[in-house]
Amino acid sequence: MYKEIDRYKQWYFLLGISHTFELNRMASLKLGASASYLLSTYADAALFNAGAGYGGYPKFGGNALAANDKFGNFHDGTITVNLPIKATKSITVTPSVSYIFPLSGDAGDEMKGQGLKGSASPSDRDSSFVVGGITASFTF
Repeated sequence: MYKEIDRYKQWYFLLGISHTFELNRMASLKLGASASYLLSTYADAALFNAGAGYGGYPKFGGNALAANDKFGNFHDGTITVNLPIKATKSITVTPSVSYIFPLSGDAGDEMKGQGLKGSASPSDRDSSFVVGGITASFTF
């Protein structure tokens, strides 16, 4: 549970689950999934659309533009695959890939409205994304 108290004034609830399968002594396969619910307590679409950097967390309409309604619905789901590999006794390298997608129509409109990928028109932008990365960790 996360509570933003300054700019966006929202509650964000996240529930996740994961399981790791040991492939051998050096590598594992970690699968994870999460789902979230977003509850906004303040929305000012004029400030938000003006790019002021604040204005609460508004609901977005079917045109993927911010409205004066507060967002209150399931938000995003994420499915993640990690492959932790022990390079040495102290160093682990973990490549990962995640698929992020909206869990409701409201979330799809918001993710299109705030997204950067796809068309210049907000309603034609993508609402789901594939992201990847690599992490190196050192334990002592």
